[in-house]
Amino acid sequence: MNISYDWLKSILPIDLSAKKAAEILTDIGLEVEKTSSFNSVEGGLKGLLIGQVKEVSKHPDADRLNITKVDIGGDEFSTIVCGAPNVAEGQKVVVAVPGTTIHPTSGKPFAIKKAKIRGVSSYGMICAEDEIGLGKEHDGIMVLDNKAAVGQAAANYFNLEDDTIFEIGLTPNRADGMSHYGVARDLLAALKYKKLVPSNTNLKSLPEAKKWSTSSNYSNFKVIVDQEDKCHRYAGLILENISVKESPDWLKNKLKAIGLKPINNVVDTTNFVLHELGQPLHAFDLAEIEGKTIKVRCAKKDQLFTTLDGAERKLHENDLMICNNTTEMCLAGIFGGEKSGVKETTKTVFIESALFDPVSTRKTAKRHGLNTDASFRFERGVDPAMVIPALVMAAEIMEDIAGANVCSQIIDVHPVKHQPITVSINYSNIRKLCGIELSNNEMNSILTLLDIQINKTGENTADLLVPNYRNDVTREADIAEEVLRIYGYNEVELPTKLESSMSFTPSRNAVKLQKRISDHLSSIGLNEILSNSLSKRAHIQAIESTSNLDLQHISLLNPLSNDTAILRQSLVYNLIDVIKTNQNHGEVNCALFEWGKVYQTKNDKFKEQQHLTIGLSGLQNDEHWFNGKSPVSFFQLKGIVQSILELLGLQNYQELTLSSHNIWSEGITINYQKKEIAKIGLLNSELLTKMNLSSSCYIAELNWDAILPYAYKTNTSFQPINKFQKVYRDLSFLITEKVTFHELTHCISKVKNKILQEVSLFDVYRNKKSLPGKKAYGLRFEFLHSERTLTDKEVDKVMKQVQEKITKELNAELR
Repeated sequence: MNISYDWLKSILPIDLSAKKAAEILTDIGLEVEKTSSFNSVEGGLKGLLIGQVKEVSKHPDADRLNITKVDIGGDEFSTIVCGAPNVAEGQKVVVAVPGTTIHPTSGKPFAIKKAKIRGVSSYGMICAEDEIGLGKEHDGIMVLDNKAAVGQAAANYFNLEDDTIFEIGLTPNRADGMSHYGVARDLLAALKYKKLVPSNTNLKSLPEAKKWSTSSNYSNFKVIVDQEDKCHRYAGLILENISVKESPDWLKNKLKAIGLKPINNVVDTTNFVLHELGQPLHAFDLAEIEGKTIKVRCAKKDQLFTTLDGAERKLHENDLMICNNTTEMCLAGIFGGEKSGVKETTKTVFIESALFDPVSTRKTAKRHGLNTDASFRFERGVDPAMVIPALVMAAEIMEDIAGANVCSQIIDVHPVKHQPITVSINYSNIRKLCGIELSNNEMNSILTLLDIQINKTGENTADLLVPNYRNDVTREADIAEEVLRIYGYNEVELPTKLESSMSFTPSRNAVKLQKRISDHLSSIGLNEILSNSLSKRAHIQAIESTSNLDLQHISLLNPLSNDTAILRQSLVYNLIDVIKTNQNHGEVNCALFEWGKVYQTKNDKFKEQQHLTIGLSGLQNDEHWFNGKSPVSFFQLKGIVQSILELLGLQNYQELTLSSHNIWSEGITINYQKKEIAKIGLLNSELLTKMNLSSSCYIAELNWDAILPYAYKTNTSFQPINKFQKVYRDLSFLITEKVTFHELTHCISKVKNKILQEVSLFDVYRNKKSLPGKKAYGLRFEFLHSERTLTDKEVDKVMKQVQEKITKELNAELR
């Protein structure tokens, strides 16, 4: 934010260098990040001198040129060739000597050099007003008053404003510093505490409401506030006989100094008041206010509205609007409408000064992608006490520079009264927080300088009334900060010794396990990613629609954008976004994993869990002559998940077919101790298309918090390597398509025996014509006894039991 030091001194009469003022502002938390100079005329007329024409003679080789002798205060007169028709002896003029850079009203700056013009040497230039940025006239040279002193710097003669501009880096909580008055108020508190100004130094008085002569034409003008929760106060004033024209130089220069472009005297007045007092104003052409009525209400859903920039915007039903009897005129506190704005033909205006709800203003501004000086202030909260003074100041300025007559009393609708903020403090706690020994009386003096009222409730306690313009001061710690910044951070003594401990906190077991798994995944070729814990609304909606739990998402009150509006409920979508980004950059083969928190709420109770997500897409390895193309597969991902569970010592978990899901088209869930600990599957085709992914993706999501309690809980014992021969048997069963391999193995496990070690699948056969709705699984059975070699009779007995079990329970046929 730009603050003009000259403007600041017009509010706070001080004799202090700009450098010293910048240092103090930085010390009290209004950091001056940069200072720059401003001249009301570009270039500041540097190098230009006042001269007097002593002689004028015709150029021998040019009818339209004259040769002049000009006294600029040196030992000799300067010879200057001049083409102006009005040059004459005795004139006081502005002279640019060689080496001077001049800045014309239009066009680029250029340097003056010694030149030979038609054979005559010329040592400078006699200037017209447009050539040095003082106007637009170019019919002749600028002729000055005869009192001008020869040799005087032109900048001194024209009394140019040479201002210092502070670029202040405001923190979001310091809404009170968004005006010259607010900065001056804070600076005065520091100066009085440091005794750098007399104790009776005060800020310029604020304008007060007055009784104006009214016109009967506007006696029935009304303001109706329908949305009191979004509009806490709405005031206005009518001015007539306005002449809309260019602003006077003093006003234009004030605005130019802080980087604003002057528009006309009405708009410039509202901008001046905004930057002086921090209160946004808006001027309506009264002719556009139908029915002599202002209505503050919400917009009609999907209503189209054209703003001042010519853009047509579709309104939301929660957008607060300033309306007349029939239609919308302005996005409240944000942006004016095209039709109701002030035009050159405007003769009567209604000036609005209001207090809009910060949250409502921010939501509307974000919805429409608007960020204006007004919305910037309303979003952070403006001073309720400035509503009327700002209105009065604008009226007084327009009376002076626009010929306006105030023709109504102030209309003030004030449905929501703002009370001072109350904070209870303990002085000992303040001293402890600040780390300094300040007496209660000295703290009180600082707080008083900050307009904080003190009502003592005990020897060491007090209740404070904080002014409304400091809406960020709400607790004891904030009071400590206020005391410390005025006392001075640089005044706090540094300790002479530093006490530290060589001990360290050991990593928790969960952290160690997580790192071990990360190292394992990295060792098999996966890359770890880290994504934002904030998610898109569209992602959350998709996740919620798949859940059978009554879980709700957690939304941010003031999100930066719709892409970061909600705390994520799953890591899957963030992983998909990363895969998509990689594919867009030509990296189709992705093997990624991420650790992160997911967030949910149920029955007003918040739930936060740690998850691990793994994603594969493209090929298992880059294509090469010796391995060809091997696309990633479900079984590759399942193997990775199984290796993690094996690493953690989890055994005898259940694999169940994944039910219909918006993320996975097919896959499995893994349950352990009747709790779901993981999902593995193929990303569904609809989501694949929606995300514009070029190849299939397999995604696994593990609930780390559900897994962790069981990690390394199983006892592992050593068994010697078996020295006896294994026996194998193969059988092929014809089963329905719905029967899974897991169901087969689960059925086989019910056969009681001690010699069947493992069952594996070696073949799958399908034929839609000859075996519709069925498939054939080839199973290999591995038998082994720990103490002796098995006989065929023993093996055949178990195989017969297995066959009977499968055919009976799963309606299978032996092929």
